[in-house]
Amino acid sequence: MITSQRRRRSVPRKTTTYRKFKGVDFSVDPSLVDEDRSPFAPNLIADVGGLPEKRLGWRTLHQLEQPINGLFFGEINGIDTFIAHGGTKLYKWDLLTFTEIKSGVNNAKSTAFFMNKKLYILTGNDYLVYDGSSITSVDADAYVPEILISRTPTGGGTVYESVNLLGSKRKESFLGNATDKVYQLSANNIASVDKIEKTNSSGGLDTLVATTDYTADLTTGKVTFTTTHAPVVAGQDNVFITYSKNVEGYADRIKKCTISTLYGLGGSNRVFLAGNPNYKAQDWYSEIFKPNYFPDLNYSVVGADETAIMGYQKIGRYLMIIKEDNQQDSTIFQRWGNMNSDGSVTFSIEQGIAGTGAISRHCFASLVDEPLFFSKRGIMATTNSNVLLERSVQNRSYFIDAKLINEPNLDRAIACEWNGYYILAVNGRAYILDGRNKTYKSQSESDFVYECYHWDNIPAICFLSVGNELYFGTSDGRVCKFNSDIAEKTKWNDDNSPVVCYWSTKNDDDGASYLYKTMQKKGCTVTIKPFNRSSADIYVVVDGNPERFIKSHTMDIFDWFDIDFERFTFNTNESPQDIYLKKKIKKYKRLQIVIKNSGLSEGFGIFQIVKTYTVGNYAKN
Repeated sequence: MITSQRRRRSVPRKTTTYRKFKGVDFSVDPSLVDEDRSPFAPNLIADVGGLPEKRLGWRTLHQLEQPINGLFFGEINGIDTFIAHGGTKLYKWDLLTFTEIKSGVNNAKSTAFFMNKKLYILTGNDYLVYDGSSITSVDADAYVPEILISRTPTGGGTVYESVNLLGSKRKESFLGNATDKVYQLSANNIASVDKIEKTNSSGGLDTLVATTDYTADLTTGKVTFTTTHAPVVAGQDNVFITYSKNVEGYADRIKKCTISTLYGLGGSNRVFLAGNPNYKAQDWYSEIFKPNYFPDLNYSVVGADETAIMGYQKIGRYLMIIKEDNQQDSTIFQRWGNMNSDGSVTFSIEQGIAGTGAISRHCFASLVDEPLFFSKRGIMATTNSNVLLERSVQNRSYFIDAKLINEPNLDRAIACEWNGYYILAVNGRAYILDGRNKTYKSQSESDFVYECYHWDNIPAICFLSVGNELYFGTSDGRVCKFNSDIAEKTKWNDDNSPVVCYWSTKNDDDGASYLYKTMQKKGCTVTIKPFNRSSADIYVVVDGNPERFIKSHTMDIFDWFDIDFERFTFNTNESPQDIYLKKKIKKYKRLQIVIKNSGLSEGFGIFQIVKTYTVGNYAKN
């Protein structure tokens, strides 16, 4: 007798493994993202191996007058010195103590630079200097230029130095004689005669006394001596008159600047300033190593008057000048120094092609020695000092631009470089370029974009990056610090609140959107990075419907010094931990797997995600 038995057909199982993680991609629909990127992964960052892990949290160090307009650091007299600009006050601070050092300063975004072991601060209305013990206005100790030498009592002479924009004082040197007592200055309507010196018989200088030795007519600019002053050495100037002449608006040309950089021929030996709202396209530069001396002739008008200078970048021996967007005029110019035959230095400027300009003054930083700035098209790199080339500026933030360039208040964005990342913050969110991970678009070494991440709950309005540490200031007056100096598990918290992070796979159709698939109960895992304390909540999104909870998993490692009896474990295994989903998802066309960590004081990282599924019938509407 022959019997027949229906045998169940075995359905082949397929596997998708997500493991070579790179970063986020907002450039396309979540269903078109590569398997190694995520369309949604807030508060993750690449670890040293490039895999995503939870970003560090941050904590508030101190509350100051609001807002925090600037944070600065430098070595003054061999001591590491931190300065904070909060509201109308300046503070010296360390990790424990904030001491007010000046009040009444301009309440606006500030910038600073270090030169000659001093900190110089620009607030848009003040130009201040801090020497480690006191803070003063730079024009109170402005360099006094000797504007004319070899001058006779009646006039003439040789131009020697230019008038200082910062100070009203200037000096003229005269070659006296045995007959003239009246000396004519080159200026009239002067404010005062401040000091007169004459050479004595031994070659030193004697200071003369007003009224006793001379009188001055401020209106005509004449000084009348009570006796003549013949030269001690024939042909050598022997009378030196220092006087003040106020020129309205001169000091404000410098004091109202908001952009600074150090640059010069042969090194960073001069200060270049811009950002004065009354002179948008103009910048000024100091004499060598003299930040208190800006000659009135040391300026340049860069491009069209109506488009503002936004920032500077240094490439080799060139200083790149980046202006705001302008569809008709050049937006990038290059400057370089030339040594003249008489030993003087002049700076030449060449305009580039019309192109992309900057949208924020506070987003200039270098990543892996590549200068970056922020534009309406995204984060751009200046890739060549030849600004006449078509591709001298290239986009580096392609993967995040769809979200980034649609943020409001982009002119308020700030950025810095920190530990190999370019971090741009705006509206409480941060967008990150990973300088260690690039994706090349062609064979050209310069044709690439950086892998990207995004964070939330970053209320930064100014940054300060010092070594491995990152500080930021907030609009409500807090000075905060990322927890890179904390070894305990609390480093994963933002001011004692958990950092909530996700990793989502693409909205994956497994290469066949026209077929139904079923995720199997067996063979589906999420592998997470080991931490002393960690956990994961796992969800799936089926065909765009709301998230469906799958399971929660706690992964702790036993530590005598950190025992939580509510989560007590004897586990001492520090290898990656596999979470088995054990959940069947039937009849899907597209599926996303979402892993979330929201635990207080928990680390988190993803190693891989494995999905096992079978393919079924054709899908229907």
